[in-house]
Amino acid sequence: MTSDIIEIWAGMLGFAYLAALGLYFEMLSARKRSHVAASHGFSDRTRPRAMESKHSR
Repeated sequence: MTSDIIEIWAGMLGFAYLAALGLYFEMLSARKRSHVAASHGFSDRTRPRAMESKHSR
């Protein structure tokens, strides 16, 4: 194999590594986003009341 072919294969493997690393971190961030969105409705905070109900007697 010549040095040109070795450089091409090294470049291709480097790009594949970077792509896999990007996909891995994207999957991690998507998991965090879906976890936060799913658990958001079960928080201890109450919903704010409407203005009419606060001032009406």
